[in-house]
Amino acid sequence: GLPYGWEKKFDAKINGFIYINHVTGETRSSPPTHGSSGTGPAPVQVSAREQGSCKPGWRYAFNFCYYISAFADIQSHSGAQAACKQQGGELFWSQFVFESFFLKKTLQTVKTSTHFFWTNGEKHNGKWDWGTGHPAFTNPKWTSGQPDGSGTCLAVYTHTGFFDDKPCETQYNYVCKTKA
Repeated sequence: GLPYGWEKKFDAKINGFIYINHVTGETRSSPPTHGSSGTGPAPVQVSAREQGSCKPGWRYAFNFCYYISAFADIQSHSGAQAACKQQGGELFWSQFVFESFFLKKTLQTVKTSTHFFWTNGEKHNGKWDWGTGHPAFTNPKWTSGQPDGSGTCLAVYTHTGFFDDKPCETQYNYVCKTKA
């Protein structure tokens, strides 16, 4: 893996990979060989106030409970879906535009090892949706230049709260959601 803060990303303009440090903003064409070990900070405990009526480890907001995967708990899109199901929830889907911004703010204190987190969003027959039984995928807030066709699974960029299409096999942290 890369040192903490770094992401390897394909850049179509150069037809090759670049490396982005989401902590410092540095971009380079060769992989970093220095920096922190990647073990990252200890998990942040969920306070009783944040937990509300949710089970331990989950955060209450907007009549839902949210679970944020641990720093080193990264999964492919299907792995994240399975992990959420095992936790008694499902992968995050946005009912309100401000939900991803709530999570962006929360992730400033929680610290995850990746700079994206998986959502339940997927592209089917050329259209994005949240899956069966969820509200329509309307008025998405995309990261600038997205979707760029790089993937058919939907992730949220933790630094902005905006959506980005990503290859489903990429491993990211994830957020689970269930009704409170």
